[in-house]
Amino acid sequence: CSFLDDNIGKIINTLDKTGLKNSTRIIYTSDHGENLGVRGLWGKSNMYEESAAIPLILCGPDVPSGKTVKTAVSLLDAYPTILECVGEQAAIEDMSRPGKSLLRIVDVEDDPKRTIFAEYHAVGAPTGVFLIRKGCYKLIHYVDYDPELFDIESDPLEKKDLASNPKYTSVLNDLQRELSSICNPKEVD
Repeated sequence: CSFLDDNIGKIINTLDKTGLKNSTRIIYTSDHGENLGVRGLWGKSNMYEESAAIPLILCGPDVPSGKTVKTAVSLLDAYPTILECVGEQAAIEDMSRPGKSLLRIVDVEDDPKRTIFAEYHAVGAPTGVFLIRKGCYKLIHYVDYDPELFDIESDPLEKKDLASNPKYTSVLNDLQRELSSICNPKEVD
């Protein structure tokens, strides 16, 4: 972590020395996490938080300093954010792409109803895996396997699968409907 911090510091110092710090927005993120042995898993071929979650830090002009946003976001939001940062509009054929500028998301109240979708199709895996995140709930769906449902606010380590708990049937059904509105997992798999 200190190696990363040192290198980010070098970028910020260079922006400061060149007079660009106050006119430059910085987005720090990555493409995925890593299990590193958590749950006995190595790699990234699942949708648990240690693998699916990504770091995301946005700073610069028009970005509130120190604000933490709880609205679910994804890397699909990077495209409209970058376009907005450079003052460009999406091409007409790209207007319907998913994603929303992070500059718009950071400006408003948290949106617990925003739905995030992800999928992963691993080499050699018996099935693809699909993720729906909405508010504090996360559905992990494997074709022909039981779903997993987690409340990642009260259970950030995802130790309590709520999918079979009758108290969460409506949440599970809602997230499964969200998934079905995006794709048919059986067909995509």
